[in-house]
Amino acid sequence: MLDAGLEVLQEQGFDGFTLQEVSQRAGVSIGSIYARVASREALIMAIYERVMAWVNEQDQMERDASREDLSPRERVQAIVTDMANGILGHADHMRVFMRQAPLNPDIWQRGSETSHQSAKRFARAILEHRGDIRHPEPELAVDIAWRMVYCTVTRRVTHGPKFESARAVSDKKLVSELARAVANYLL
Repeated sequence: MLDAGLEVLQEQGFDGFTLQEVSQRAGVSIGSIYARVASREALIMAIYERVMAWVNEQDQMERDASREDLSPRERVQAIVTDMANGILGHADHMRVFMRQAPLNPDIWQRGSETSHQSAKRFARAILEHRGDIRHPEPELAVDIAWRMVYCTVTRRVTHGPKFESARAVSDKKLVSELARAVANYLL
């Protein structure tokens, strides 16, 4: 049911999302859907929670922070790369919710909370090696680094790869350059 609902959201957006379409795709009755969720909106939020769980279970940032086999630069770049790839790897799933957030207070609030939680994990991972950061205010620098990466990557998810610039840059190259830029800023 959740998979079918996500497909409907991706293909038809929120306006085209109906429980009838979800029930047909999932091969279940509408009554079966209502036995699990109270409303269309509750199903949408259940789908949203599932997508966010997928994104968070891919979180490698904190494991990379503990890697002593990496130089400080390699460690920062690995943390940035993992965070960015975690978002881009779920772009098709996240896009529908990111575009809806300005119109839906529940999605907006939960998205903001998820972003703040990710920012905290990012900061913990980077600040685990605070002594490597050259900026006079390490917490501020890490917050700015988070914003650079998060905003760039999420904007790419919502608007595509050519919105800001006509230059074609692959996701892999974008992430690599962001990781290098953050390492240069912090170290």
